Formats: sequence, structure tokens, C-alpha cells
Amino acid sequence: MAQAKPTTQPKFLSRIEGTSTSNANTYVATASGNPFELEEEEEIFSKRKMSLNVPSNCAGDFVHLNVSNNWLVCMLTSQGHYNLLRLFLPRAIPPGQVALEKYLSGYKITNIFQDNTGHHLLIALVPKQPGVSSDFLYIQSSETPKAQQMKVRRIEKFKDHEITAVAFNTYHGKELTTGSILLGTSRGLIFETELGATSDNTQRKQLYDLGLGLSKYPINGIEVLRVPNSNRWIVVAVTPDAIYAFEETLRLDERSLQPIFSSYVNGEREPHCEKQKTELTYSMLRFFAPPNSKYPKQWAWLCGAGMRIGELSIEANSKATLLGDTLIQLNFDKVKHLSYDERRTNVPKSFVLTEYHAILLYADHIKAVCILNQELVYREVFDEALFGKLQNIERDVVTGAIYVYTDKQMFTLKISREERNIWRIYLSKGQYELATAHAAEVPEHLQLVLLQRADAAFRDGDYEAAANYYAETDETFETVCLKFMVLADKRPIISYVKKRLSRLTMNSEGAHADAVKALVIWLIDLYLTQINMPGKERAWRTEWQTEYDEFMREPPVLACTSLHRTAVQQLIGEHADPHNLAQFAISISDYQEVIGQQLKAERYAEALQTLSKQSDLSLYYNYAPQLMKQLPKQTVDALIAQGSKLDIEKVVPTLLVIDTQEQREHVIRYLEFAVYKLNTTNDAIHNFLLHLYAKHEPKLLMKYLEIQGRDETLVHYDIHFALKVCTDLGVKMACVFLQCMLCMWTTAVDLALQFDMQLAKETASKPQDNEMRRKLWLRIAYHDIKGTNDVKKALSLLKECDLLRIEDLLPFFSDFEKIDNFKEAICDALRVIMPRIHKLLINLLIATSKQDYNQRIQELQREMAETKEQSDRVCKELGQLRAHSINMKAQDACDICDLILMVKPFFVFICGHKFHSDCLEKQVLPILSKDHSRRLAMLKQEMETLMAQTISLANHTVEQQKKRADLKAKIEEILAGDCLYCGLLIETIDQPFVDDWDQVNVEWE
Repeated sequence: MAQAKPTTQPKFLSRIEGTSTSNANTYVATASGNPFELEEEEEIFSKRKMSLNVPSNCAGDFVHLNVSNNWLVCMLTSQGHYNLLRLFLPRAIPPGQVALEKYLSGYKITNIFQDNTGHHLLIALVPKQPGVSSDFLYIQSSETPKAQQMKVRRIEKFKDHEITAVAFNTYHGKELTTGSILLGTSRGLIFETELGATSDNTQRKQLYDLGLGLSKYPINGIEVLRVPNSNRWIVVAVTPDAIYAFEETLRLDERSLQPIFSSYVNGEREPHCEKQKTELTYSMLRFFAPPNSKYPKQWAWLCGAGMRIGELSIEANSKATLLGDTLIQLNFDKVKHLSYDERRTNVPKSFVLTEYHAILLYADHIKAVCILNQELVYREVFDEALFGKLQNIERDVVTGAIYVYTDKQMFTLKISREERNIWRIYLSKGQYELATAHAAEVPEHLQLVLLQRADAAFRDGDYEAAANYYAETDETFETVCLKFMVLADKRPIISYVKKRLSRLTMNSEGAHADAVKALVIWLIDLYLTQINMPGKERAWRTEWQTEYDEFMREPPVLACTSLHRTAVQQLIGEHADPHNLAQFAISISDYQEVIGQQLKAERYAEALQTLSKQSDLSLYYNYAPQLMKQLPKQTVDALIAQGSKLDIEKVVPTLLVIDTQEQREHVIRYLEFAVYKLNTTNDAIHNFLLHLYAKHEPKLLMKYLEIQGRDETLVHYDIHFALKVCTDLGVKMACVFLQCMLCMWTTAVDLALQFDMQLAKETASKPQDNEMRRKLWLRIAYHDIKGTNDVKKALSLLKECDLLRIEDLLPFFSDFEKIDNFKEAICDALRVIMPRIHKLLINLLIATSKQDYNQRIQELQREMAETKEQSDRVCKELGQLRAHSINMKAQDACDICDLILMVKPFFVFICGHKFHSDCLEKQVLPILSKDHSRRLAMLKQEMETLMAQTISLANHTVEQQKKRADLKAKIEEILAGDCLYCGLLIETIDQPFVDDWDQVNVEWE
């Protein structure tokens, strides 16, 4: 390559102050579009010369050059020899080169096309003389750290077509194959092919015809794209006078590009087309995508009208493909009458696109135009005598680097923060959102944008938005407030002050405490003024109240108001707003003050609601009695909602409010909750509930007593107090129940005889002492028979109590009663005695028999062996039973009465059945044999006697305790020796319902 002598690189002219008449060829402007704006920082665009390590046998002039993915490919010519040089710019890989003379005989190169990987190169060839077909070469390159390999192949399939544009497939292309690519020809045809390292036959598919038979309708640019996150494909192609767009959604596994054009070829639809009148014989298509991005952000089309610039659709279902209609005027109409030399310096040969600028290359200079305001930003003249003839400008689509080359030298165009002043352009256009986004990195610029945006909003009457923008600026607080204070609508100033408060609380930790306090107090005053504005509708007040409540709940505001509660309370009081005063007290947890005020104002429902919201239990004890007088149901609901958190004893003063029936009902409801749900054992609560039951709900009293059980050691109420209450209030049935628990049998039977004979009989059957039971039954007999001489009643009593004899009842009859009336009873007594006598005689005969004595001994030995075996088996099973356990739950219930199991003594059987001891006794007694019944009665009598002795003695001896345990075990053996459902009821299934039909007949008479 010819090297020019070292010369001084052209410098930018000094900036011009004010006006100037200089007509220098080189000048620079800032990104704002004003070339005379002072700016001390580095220029946006600057060119730098590149030195290439070109082998000596490859020297020559640059003809074509392309850079992609840092792979530089250039065509050098010297004395009719053409050499293709391939260099990797970032690191020292030996350059690759190939001589092309043998391929170029009779041809000249029109263009070279390199894919995005830098491994595939297409060289378009046209004949130098008519009569020869156009052609193109394909070069596939590969490399190792030490060398490069470049394989040149002539593609015969396209022998008759001049390739003017190539669209490489950046999505499917790889180092060894291009994937499906599109080729545009000079006649407007679009082909699809795929090229690779192998020498297989290349396929050629014609996809579309833009020229429609014209001999000269070149496709100057073509690109294939895929919309991100979709399978929508777009093809954009340009000709000298039109731009076309094709789009189609392909299958995920589709690798061919032919389906994109199918619907257009079939005539189902027409491609998007925009035509421009042009005097140019060419047009150019360029895209800008950020480095390492495959989908472009912008597109630009150099056409007869100038430079069309827009964006590409990124929506998968969008109908439009090419968006935007920005046109940069290049004044082609003014230069079409100029001479050739004048036109070549005024019509661009090529251009590249950056994010905010278009860089155009002319015959002797390059210039950069801002695409936002079409202002000239940069201009650089290339003296042909110094640098050579300008050839082209290229942009590496992968890295974004821009290269300019002449036939002698190569340069890079460095871009330094081209977005630095873009915010000014957007600001001047009133596009404040974009201006804010681009000025965000520099606080001074951002402040200028926000202030100007706020002023504009204020001028337009959008005061709410203006307030928000002013709050983000450093404009003085007083200045802004004075702007808004004159407005009738106070919402803008409230918004502004809130924003400033938010900035203070976020950006400082206690550094501006006084300022925060002042702003909070002022905001509260503004809000309360709006809330209590006279003559306003309810919706107005509700809206302001809601906003005020949200403001007061903000953590910084809550912290400030808690710290300065006195000032806030005084301010709210001055507004005479009791509701917000109460809400503020709640927010700072001063519930005592709130409830006190609400009760004083007789707002009982609000007071109860406030009480329920807070967590201080002492307030329940203080205010629940007063609330109970007015709202008994709601108050009890609140107490129940607290559950076990409350101390039951401290709630008692509340429960004493029972002046009305409603209050009494709900007091009983809470006491039942405490007893049955909370399982309280407090005797005061139980005694209180018992007293209320006895006075107002006698039926519920008996249910309560049954649930508590008959064991005086397990009940939670005072039995003597209960007996006194029931006696005073005349609840006789409960009195009988309680007297039985105190073993006051005689008194209990006498009381029961006053109103319920059956209850008296049941009571008389309960003592364990037979003598006591006999006395009680005699009292019943005396009460039932004396003075009536009713023999049937006497006989009935004899059957009900086996302790009574006919001779016991005779004194209750008159001396003149006939003996015939007692004949049946006497005979019955004899029938009972005779079987016993007979059994005794049989046993006597058996005892006196001595026959077969030896045989009997053997049978006894065998029975002893069987008994021992059974005993061992039983012992084993008992050992397993000792390890057996049953888990009990608090909600378990008795299988007989369905009440909670654990409130009274109970039995649990291995089968899983569970019974209260008294419930089980009631069920077992009727089905016991007479012997077991008699034995059970004797054991209970002994237990009662022992208990009476124990009560009279202060100290219990070990012997008494042991005897009591033995008696208890024997009683339990009879009552709970087997499960009621799984054993006793099954064993008695064959017994008749009636044992003594004679007695039944007597009763039926």
C-alpha cells in the first residue's frame, strides 16, 4: 500500500467567538447543533489514523474494505494485481491473503459483503466488456493462532446475475455455513441460498421479483431480521426509488426464508412499499443496533428526498413494520443542475448510522448530522493530496466501530459520549420525559430540565404536575409556595410540601428535624382545613379524610407526630375535629385518652371499637363495666374475642352489671365461655354462675351440676354455698343433688318425698351402707303406706328393695288387715329360700361322696396343668397390656352423655370406649347380678364409713389409705371389670326384659 509522507494532521479550527467571516473547510459543532457553543470537554467525533501491518507483497491502493466482528477484509490493487487481505484487529494473528487475478480476468469488483461472524465473504463481479455474464466469488475463512486459511469458490449458479445486496442470516449463520441468506440483484430479484465450506452444489431459489421484468432495477440494500422474543421475521429491501418491507411468522423449526415471501408471491397480500421520486441512480439502507444486539433500534434510508429515519416495530403482532417519518433534508433538488464536480461534493456517496447521528461521506469530506434536530455536528475535510481519494465509510455491526478509508489510508472515527447534549434537544422540543432520561446522569442538567418542565406545567395550568416537578428541583421553598398559595385549590401545594417532606426524610437522618416538624404541622393544618371546609359535600370530606389518614400513617410522619404529640393535639383541637383527634390518639397508642373522650361524648360503639383494636388488657378491666351497661352483647363479644388473654378475676366487676335481662343473659354467656371453653377452675366464677343458674335458669343448673360430677373433690364450686343458695331459692332438685354429695341421705330423701317419689327412691338406693339404705327405704315405705293400708304399694316396695322384708312393712298397716293380702308375698319369700336349701343339700351330698377318688386326682392334675398354661398366657398378655397406652384429648367426650370427659372422674377401656364413672354406674347397676349388686352395696357402705372416719380425723394413717385404695379397686372391679358396650351388654343379650311377670301383672292391675 502506498504510504504518504508524514504530514501534520488537520486540526479543528479554533472556536469562533461571536461572529466570523472565516470560510475554513473544517469546523466542529456540539451535539446541541450549535457550532459556536462553548464547551471545554472532548469533541464528540474525532478521526484517528490506523496503521495496518500489511505484508510487503500485498502493498497497493485500497479498493474495497469491510469490517465485521473485528475482522477487517480489504481489497488492495497494484499494477493490475488484486490481493485480498484479512486481518484480526484486536490481536496479532498472522494476516491471511489470497491473490484473485485468476478469478478476475475480464471482471471488475463492484462490492464486497462480509457476514457478522467475519468468516464468510462475497465478492460481486461484473464484466468489463459486454457479452460476459456477471459472477460472484465466495470465500470461506478459518484460522488458528498461527495461520489463516481462505478458500475461494466461484458460485456458478448465479452466473447471469449481478449481486448488488446481501442479507446475511445473523440468527442461523455460523463459522462453517452462512445459513439461509438473501441475495439482491441488479434486476430487482431476491434469491435465497446457503453457502458453506463444502463444495456441494449450491441451491438457488428465487423468492420475489421487485423489478417486474426491468433490465435495470438494482436492489441497493436488503436486511433480514427477527423480532425479539417471537418468531416474526422481517425483510427490508431498498431500490433507487422505493423501500419494501415483508413480514411473516414462521415455525420455530423453520430454517428457510422462503415462507416469508409465500403470501406475497401468491397474491394474498402486497408488501409494504414507500416510493420516493429521485434523481439518484442508487439508494442506501443502514441500520443501527447497539453493540452485540441482533435487532436494530433504528433504520435509515438514503433516497431522492433525503434521508428517511425511523424505528422498527418490536411488537410480535404489530401490523406496521417501519415506524417513524423523520426526513433529513439533503437538498438534492438544489444540486441536480450543478456540474459533475460540484455534485460529487454535495451528494453523499455513503453513510453510517449511530444512535443519535448520521455520518455521511462525500467525495472530499465527511459530516455528522444529528438525527433529532438535523443540525450539523461535525465536518471533516480529507485533502486528496494528503490523504488520498475518499472511498467509503463502514461500521462494524458487532462492535459499533466506524472506519473511513481512502485509497491510501485508513482511519477510525472515534465517538465520545454522543448522547452528552441530547437532553438539550429534547428540552428545546418540549419532550420532557426524554430530556429527563438523558439528563439524569448530571444533576445540574437534570435540575434545569425539571425546573423548565415545572414552569411549563404551571403555565399550562397543570398545577398538580407542576408541584411534583418543583418538588424535585432545588428551587427555593418559599418561591414555589408563593406560586401555589394564591390558588384556590390547595392540593398542588399539599403535593409539593409532601414531596419536599419526603426528600427531607429520605436524604437526612435527623439533620433537619425542625424542618420536618414544620412541614408535618403545616400539612396537618392544610388537610384539616380542607376536611372541615364549611359548605362542602360529604364526598369532598371523605376524599380528603382518606388522603389525610394515609398521610398520618406514613412512618416518618408517625414518628414526628409521636415526638411532638402535644403540638399536634393542640392543632387538631383548634380545628374542633374530635374524630381526627381520636384517630391521632390511636396512632400514637394513647387509647386511654381516646376511649375516655368517646365515653364522655356517649359514643359507646366507637369506644368499644377502639377498645377492641388496641392490645392493652388493663383498658378492658377499666372500661368494660361502663360499656357493659350500654352494650352488653357487644362488650361480651369483645371479652370472648380476647379468650384466655384476660384475667378472669379482673373481669368480675364487669360481670356484676346484671340490672337488665339482656345484661344477665350475656353475663351468663361469658361465664359459660369461661367455664366450658377456657376450663377455668376459679371457684368465684363457678359460684357466680351457679347462683345465676339457681336464680334464673334452674334447668341449666342441673346440667351444670351433672357436668361437674358427684365427686366433691373434683367440683370447682363450694358445695355448702351452693346448697344454701338452692335452699334459699327453693331449687329442690338441686338441693337433693347437693345433699347426696354431702351424704345427707335422710334430709335428701325427706326433701325428695315432697315432690318426686322416684327421685326419693333413687336417692335411697345410693348409700353404700345397707343399714342406711334400709332405713331410707323404710322412710319411703312409711311415707307411701302409712294411713293408706295399700298392700300393692307395699309389695312393690319389697320388689324394689331387697333389703326390706314383709315383716318390716307390717307395722305400717292397721292391726285388722287380713293376712290373705300378704299370702303372695310370703309365698314369694319361700320360693326364694327353698332353692337355697336345695343347693345346700346337693353340696352336702357331693362332699360326702368318696368314689373314684384316684380318677378325680388325675383330672385335677390335668386341670392344674391347663390352668398353669392359661395363667402363663394371661401373664404374658398382662405384660403387653402394661406397655399399652391410650392418648387422651381435651375434646374427648363421654360415650354415654356426650359431655366433655375430663370434667369428672372417668374410665377408659382398652377398646377405646370412655365413660364418666357416674354414667357407667347408672348403666351397669341394672344388669348386675344380685350377688354383685349386694357386694357393690356393701363395698360402697364400707367406703362411706371409711370416708366419714377420715373426715373426723385430722391425720390419715397409712393403713386407712391402703384400705381405701383396696375398697376403690374392688368397686371399680365390679363396675368397670369389662367395657359396657363390648362386654356387659353382649353377655346379657340372652336375658329376658322381664324377670318377674307376676309383679308386672300386679303393677298393670
